[in-house]
Amino acid sequence: MDDNNQKLLAILRDIYAVSAELGLKSYVWGGFAADILHGAFTREHRDLDCFTENLTDHIDTLKTRYEALGYTVNYLENFWMLQIYKDGVHAAFNCVKNIGGIAHWYHAGRHGTVFFPFDWLDKEPLVFYGARVYTIGVPLLYILKTNVRLLHAEWQTRDKDLADIALLEPLLASQKINIADFRKKVWSHNPIWYANGYEEYYYPITLK
Repeated sequence: MDDNNQKLLAILRDIYAVSAELGLKSYVWGGFAADILHGAFTREHRDLDCFTENLTDHIDTLKTRYEALGYTVNYLENFWMLQIYKDGVHAAFNCVKNIGGIAHWYHAGRHGTVFFPFDWLDKEPLVFYGARVYTIGVPLLYILKTNVRLLHAEWQTRDKDLADIALLEPLLASQKINIADFRKKVWSHNPIWYANGYEEYYYPITLK
């Protein structure tokens, strides 16, 4: 196993422990989540992308807990993003709130939100190389990987994103998931991109 992946597994264990201690859940998304859902590492990773329930309501306590575990901690208040660093790898956390059963994932703080049914998120932790972890689930991760405009106006799909999509497609098939039924329940609003000259981001981004 790559050294960075071993270090990230250690961070995963700390994330689970801190979140459980505070009665919260932190969910992993991004490329690392694709490997978790696949059940094994397929490549080396350098970071973890996560969001945490009601992060902004617990930010001071979260910072204190991670600092006590030896992490360098940074909070980008403008984007409601907590970052933790240790041993050359890091994890970043956004805030997610459950409002009437709809998840509001503030991926850019007040400047950008993705909306989806909250019950899509893992209800029970998965076990990945001995570490317990919650993920955003196969359907949502696949939608994000194949519809990057939900998050970012300038993002270009990379080879590793295509590899992640290839991991997720057989999982959709094995779980008999019709992704068309899920696409209709995801949308986003990203005023940050409208402010940067992307007129199409004035309105929410929806998927057909």
